[in-house]
Amino acid sequence: MRSVLVVIITLMLLTPLVGAYQVPERGVVYPVMVDRFYDGNASNNGPFYDPTHTNYRLYWGGDIEGLIEKLDYIRSLGVSTIWVSPLNDNINRMAAGSAPYHGYWTRDYKRIDEHFGTWEDFKRLVQEARKRGICIIVDYVPNHSNPATEGEFGALYDNGTFVTDYYRDTKNATVNPYTGIRENVYHHNGNIFTWEGIPLKYANLFGLADFNQLNPWVDSYLTEGALLFVDSGACGFRIDAVKHMELGWLESLYLRLYSRDPLFIYGEYYSLSPERSDDLYELYRYSNVSPVLNIPIRENIVRTLGFVGSLETLSRTLEGYYSLFVYPNKQLNFLDSHDLVRFLNAAKRDDAVERFHMALALTMTLPGIPVIYYGDESYLVSRDGKGDPYNRPMMVFNNTTEAARIIRTLAELRKTNDALAFGDFRTVYANYSVWAFERTFGSHKILAVMNKGSPVSLTLNLDWPDGTYRDALTGAQMSVSNGRASLELGRNSFYVFHIEGEQKEPLIGSVTPYIAQPGQRILIGGAGFGSLGRVIIGGVEARVLSWNSTEILVEVPEMKTENAWLDVVVKTGEKASNPAKLRYYSGNDLPALIAINATNLTGRLWIKGNLPELAEPRPLLRSSTGYYFTVAPLPNGTAFSVELYTGSPWGELEPLNVTLYGFVNSTTVVLGKEPVEVPTSTAEPEPSEGGWGWAYALLAVGVLLAVLWKWKKG
Repeated sequence: MRSVLVVIITLMLLTPLVGAYQVPERGVVYPVMVDRFYDGNASNNGPFYDPTHTNYRLYWGGDIEGLIEKLDYIRSLGVSTIWVSPLNDNINRMAAGSAPYHGYWTRDYKRIDEHFGTWEDFKRLVQEARKRGICIIVDYVPNHSNPATEGEFGALYDNGTFVTDYYRDTKNATVNPYTGIRENVYHHNGNIFTWEGIPLKYANLFGLADFNQLNPWVDSYLTEGALLFVDSGACGFRIDAVKHMELGWLESLYLRLYSRDPLFIYGEYYSLSPERSDDLYELYRYSNVSPVLNIPIRENIVRTLGFVGSLETLSRTLEGYYSLFVYPNKQLNFLDSHDLVRFLNAAKRDDAVERFHMALALTMTLPGIPVIYYGDESYLVSRDGKGDPYNRPMMVFNNTTEAARIIRTLAELRKTNDALAFGDFRTVYANYSVWAFERTFGSHKILAVMNKGSPVSLTLNLDWPDGTYRDALTGAQMSVSNGRASLELGRNSFYVFHIEGEQKEPLIGSVTPYIAQPGQRILIGGAGFGSLGRVIIGGVEARVLSWNSTEILVEVPEMKTENAWLDVVVKTGEKASNPAKLRYYSGNDLPALIAINATNLTGRLWIKGNLPELAEPRPLLRSSTGYYFTVAPLPNGTAFSVELYTGSPWGELEPLNVTLYGFVNSTTVVLGKEPVEVPTSTAEPEPSEGGWGWAYALLAVGVLLAVLWKWKKG
């Protein structure tokens, strides 16, 4: 009996970790502009407050307390994640005729803005949301602070202590000899005037003071600000304006944040077209580090359903777009946002609401995580104008609409049918007005069928068992016999047929996060895992922290490899799962500027090296000072080599047969032609933060044994 008790208590140590984190693909994200949602505390409304809610550029009173009051309403929609607009302290002046009600003009990354509440309010929001099975994702703005030429002129504070502003910082700025950028805390390169190359990442976005993230103080400050949210219970971040930051610095930031928890982080890379431009190539590079919002395809969906366009063309566009992601199901689909005109404000059609319902259902069933903008369920629009700021009206609460029912129904289906969460994507049939696509994950399937034209009878080739299937949204029927499906499609209709079978073999659907370094924890989502097994990462067995039939939490092992991507495999008995992908980093990484003397070098250059961090080609920028450069996270104290390549992003890269060498001991690494000898050190290596897991486990076991011994003696 006592031995059984020991086993039970030991399992209890591990079991609470199961379910402590969400598999993002099974959920729905609900973005809230806090100021425009609900006023829970009238005492924090001023200054710059408009109680009439007619001046869209002033505060309207929404705050964290109001959001807490409305958590049950949000839960009624089946939502699992709330994405809150930026909460950090913003400037206390008007700029460009607007107050910073939106939260994107930060002055202090260590404090909560007084209009929204306090850190205690945020912690209570997290706790109350958790009680309802909801996690909180915070919009974080590390690209820039606030307007450089008006308002508070880029004023920056560290937990209330003034640090600098844009003009004071100019006096201390110097020109970086490798990038040619004048910099200190901020970059001083004027506004973005060319939307590519150096200006895109090193100039001010619409006049906002652009951070120099490679400044050690800035790097630490922005990381510490984000960790305050993590330590207060946030389950992830939406990172603003990733397009305008060096990917290498973001990788370093994310790895530090993941050292705390297996967070869900995604970025806003603003690109409106899914065409194969250089810009889209960069979006795919960014998605290899964290998911991104599917902005490029949103316009296609709105145009096709809100105006005119072929569903067959849309199907081909989306298939091509999704096919290039490592994890298409981790990217985020949305219809409306705070940056774009709301669908119902844009569509000029008599049947706009019916088409809106179709677009909502499509957003909820395509590969990717659905994002439902606040008020979409209540048909929230502005009668005063379109786009920013009129796409941010005060919330109207109504969860009894047809839109709310569609959201709720498909949100619940995502929790039970893994084809929506992890499934592949295959068009079964498409013409101008009709589109049917199938998604399959093991024993789970869905068939989405839509018709924006006149009523029509449809027969499809479909490899489903014979029988009659009911649509989740309306109860419409589909008959399947001998591989042929028959159904009737009404005008402006959308049907979702589904199968949920038992998954008898392990099948991985996702890894969260899908980048990691040794000692960090990752959450594996899928089906058929059973109650026990092993996880192999890159051929090395990982330490299992918790396990159930659909989720496994493991610690990433340390390994010697030069590969960027490693296979993750779940083994139960003699059965092995499909390999999932993990982007592996060596650990102890610094965000480093890598510079190459441009003498005798021309054209578009790339580097590829013998570290996991450099295993995928990285494009170089050419500076005005005679260097090529890029930024990458590199393991401190490590010697490495790179090969030079030339070529365009979507073409084949050609090797230049040039090998260069470097050693990482600072945030700037200038590559040379001779191998670097690694300095010998007698210092004992410090354990990584994630490596303390065993120590805590042993301590817990020791305490348990002591308790059991005392119980036995008693």
